[in-house]
Amino acid sequence: MSKKKKRKKGTGQGSNFVISLVTLSILFVLVGYLIGQYAVKALQQQHRMAMQQAREAAYTPVVTPQPSSTTPAPPAPSASAQETQPPPSQEPQAQPAPSTALYRVQVGVFSERANAERMVAQLKEAGYEALIISGPPHRVQTGAFSSQENANNLAEELKRKGFEAIVVR
Repeated sequence: MSKKKKRKKGTGQGSNFVISLVTLSILFVLVGYLIGQYAVKALQQQHRMAMQQAREAAYTPVVTPQPSSTTPAPPAPSASAQETQPPPSQEPQAQPAPSTALYRVQVGVFSERANAERMVAQLKEAGYEALIISGPPHRVQTGAFSSQENANNLAEELKRKGFEAIVVR
């Protein structure tokens, strides 16, 4: 009888070890999954913020400062410098030509053309003309304004109707 008792005792320890091993494996897989989900969400949020900053930087109008009439004159060069430098030209400085670029309202950016076409269909249902700038990414835009104010008005109107809209140049 002593042999039977020893065998039962030994098999119980082996099964306890297997059960513990399976339990720990399940626990580690679950913890790994949760950490992975947290990391993915954090990376997605970081990507969204980086893309938003890039959009804002790309679509902000560049303002060139106008020369001020109260700018102090540079100091007069010394006599030796006057001999070696040619006199400054008296020609008027050319002003940059006014930009002929148009302001457009961008309603979406898509990696797949089918999604861009669905957005165009939604805009047409709402009564707006739209076009797709081929990509990828495929940009859906509407309106073409020489005035940024008019483009901003259309963007606000589209936002009130539930579209996400930004003004681009």
